[in-house]
Amino acid sequence: MHDEELLKEFEFFKVKEGRFRISLTTTCNARCWFCHNEGSIPPVKIDGKNGLQHKTHTCSTQEYITLVETLIDLGISRLYFTGGEPLISPKLDPILESIPLHEKNEFKVIIATNGILLKKKLDSLSNKHIDKLKISLHAFSDESMWNIERTRSIDVVKASIVQAKEIFPEIEINTLLMPENQHEIMDIIQFARDLQIDIEILELVWTNYNRPTYTEKRLSTYDLAEELIKQGGREHINKPGIGVNLKMIEFENCSVRLMDNSLGSSYVETCSACPLKSSCVEGFWSIRVDPEGFAQPCLLRSDLRIDLKPLIHDPESLKKFIPLWIGAFMKGIDISELDILERVRNK
Repeated sequence: MHDEELLKEFEFFKVKEGRFRISLTTTCNARCWFCHNEGSIPPVKIDGKNGLQHKTHTCSTQEYITLVETLIDLGISRLYFTGGEPLISPKLDPILESIPLHEKNEFKVIIATNGILLKKKLDSLSNKHIDKLKISLHAFSDESMWNIERTRSIDVVKASIVQAKEIFPEIEINTLLMPENQHEIMDIIQFARDLQIDIEILELVWTNYNRPTYTEKRLSTYDLAEELIKQGGREHINKPGIGVNLKMIEFENCSVRLMDNSLGSSYVETCSACPLKSSCVEGFWSIRVDPEGFAQPCLLRSDLRIDLKPLIHDPESLKKFIPLWIGAFMKGIDISELDILERVRNK
């Protein structure tokens, strides 16, 4: 297959706002039972004393900066910084400082945070070129927060969201619907509506990590959508052409975006022959990079991971490799068949 065909696939990924989710750390100040740590292998484990056993972090700050600069040069329009909890990482500030002033139509820098440390970090973050904060709010009381995250700081998180709204161009709340918060979900949504902040309500995504409890824990957003429509919300379906189709419930000053597995997702050719496709609800929408420098296009397929670290030290090769690798994945081609790594190094 000619490189031009692979590059066309990569252009489609960019046009449809395909994103890179860059995990800066597996360390977190919460213990969410559903966390998959961006597919980090092996996942973070919790020992019997509620202490974390996490992986060695091998990507340096400069390696992250080189990766981010390369992605910006390639025209990736959505750069997410995640974890773990990214606000814990000492690498976050210098990475953000390296990102130039830009317009939203060029690219967006998004921080995904649980909000626990946000109040302490607001001053330093306000001086960076951040376009959006995506703040998790999975509970509305300390009791529920403890049941979900094993921490009690819900008032701190709520106050941080209120303050952040006055500082950053865009704020979005992120909530997973689950048995532990089902009784509070309308309170969470009303909190977002009162602040005129968009909120996204997720359904649990199956992974090998939550396999034992998936059937018990996964709740549908269907009834929630029906209730919001009764309250005056206007419904439409957003099909972005990549990843999950969303049910949008629009109110006057904000929207509630609902993941609904029944709406389907957008898949690529690698997905067609995937043995896990029947369990996959996300489709292809993002590349995840873990703290060790491995990247993977699918949360469920650790065998698709690629070690980017050798290429990060050769930015020109990295810049050639990423579009061809993503294009090959989208076309259902094993990159070993194309000798992409060897070719980009020899060009």
